[in-house]
Amino acid sequence: MFTQKDLQQIRSKGISIDDINQQIKHFQHGFPPADITMPATPGKGVMLLTEGDQEHFKNIYLDNAPDNRIIRFVPASGAASRMFKSLFNALEKLEGKELTEQQEWIANKKDIKRFFKKLESYPFYEDLSQQEEVEPVRILLQLLGREGLHYGNKPKGLLKFHKYSETDRRTAFEEHIREAVKYCGSRDGMVRMHLTVSSDHLDGFQTEAARILPKIERETEVTIDLSFSFQKPETDTIAVDSENEPFRNPDGRLLFRPGGHGALIRNLDALDGDIVFISNIDNVAPDRLKNLRVKQKQVLGGVLLEIRSKIFYYLQQLSGDEKPEKTRLDSMVTYLHERLGIAIPEMLDSWDVNELKKWLIATMNRPIRVCGMVRNEGEPGGGPLYVRSESGEVTLQIVESSQIDMEDQKKAQLVQGSTHFNPVDLVCSLRDYRGEKFNLTRFVDHNTGFISEKSVGGRSLKALELPGLWNGSMAGWLTLFVDVPVETFTPVKTIFDLGRKEHRV
Repeated sequence: MFTQKDLQQIRSKGISIDDINQQIKHFQHGFPPADITMPATPGKGVMLLTEGDQEHFKNIYLDNAPDNRIIRFVPASGAASRMFKSLFNALEKLEGKELTEQQEWIANKKDIKRFFKKLESYPFYEDLSQQEEVEPVRILLQLLGREGLHYGNKPKGLLKFHKYSETDRRTAFEEHIREAVKYCGSRDGMVRMHLTVSSDHLDGFQTEAARILPKIERETEVTIDLSFSFQKPETDTIAVDSENEPFRNPDGRLLFRPGGHGALIRNLDALDGDIVFISNIDNVAPDRLKNLRVKQKQVLGGVLLEIRSKIFYYLQQLSGDEKPEKTRLDSMVTYLHERLGIAIPEMLDSWDVNELKKWLIATMNRPIRVCGMVRNEGEPGGGPLYVRSESGEVTLQIVESSQIDMEDQKKAQLVQGSTHFNPVDLVCSLRDYRGEKFNLTRFVDHNTGFISEKSVGGRSLKALELPGLWNGSMAGWLTLFVDVPVETFTPVKTIFDLGRKEHRV
């Protein structure tokens, strides 16, 4: 299947031939659907917090977090092309038409009509050299075209999301930094921020950082340690044709594609942090909502610190020379089940002390993640569910709808019973109870990837995406879901989302 030139190309990317052969097998056989057993709901996998609980966990965070090395991790490599899909479609329809024809077409398109009506309120309005007095097609060209702002090809992080005044218009990148300085500081006054970006966009982020960081540091009296990384070439995946044969470019070379969001587990693994906060680049809010968002992140951080402290205490007991009593082990099982929602194996009652101890160590000695989840209000995406692995272990997972066989009525009913939605924020602990970093790649479920249909130069191909960052890439983590207010979930998936009330300053 592969020539010597192919093997040389594969080696140059740092990919093993075994990995390539495994990817080919995934194309041939597909990925098994997730074996979901029940939805995670309040009291059964999803933690509900009272106001008193929130204050308790917030205080834990404020008292203890600054002694840790805290890092804010933001995946920010994708271009914003999908965000402007409707405007690109409008541009295609309007080009070549007379002004009256353009106006008639727009009048019948609700979102496009509202966009032009509200154009002056958008934060990029002042950057348009051709504004409301010009025909619509010219405005779209100025916004999207290479000769204009070229917004359709820029990363979301560098797009202006909020307008406080004509001179204070902030990018998503700036809003993330301004939020991070409110809760990510260590005792040394350092705020560490890490973004994964495309190499094509690095210059843009560095230019924006040079513009905004000095001002933010003066205002907040903190030092911001900003770093970037790229998706690693060894996480690229091979593409195949309809016959599952390696897809080749016109020059005969193999075609590789980025492995998707899940490839960033390698970037996360490379960070030297004790506590890492993760959220998407497009989930930001203006200043009036920041206090609520910051409080919720502090609450999630406090939950993580309390759980970590308990887990580390248990593991230190289990790793000691003294043989723990069965009653002590049973109390650990109760904590894991009642506090963390961990499913208890049916055969547990038949285990002796050594078997129970072995299970407890294997269950607890993992990276920990606390996920803030909002109530499901019909938005597309994944949700929290209990999933049975190939080994029979049942664990809490974030599962995308594409991973579920929705034609199976029982599985579909389980999904419908889910009360919560994709994670708003994650806060992670990446070290074990001895202070050593986990190798995060050991906790990936490689059977949870995705296969999609693409095309290059008019030729169809199949592409493989690695297990999603907080889906299969974190499948082996110790997971806790926490209910958070919907106001903390303000993603910008389309240009029209910037017109929503939550993005008004």
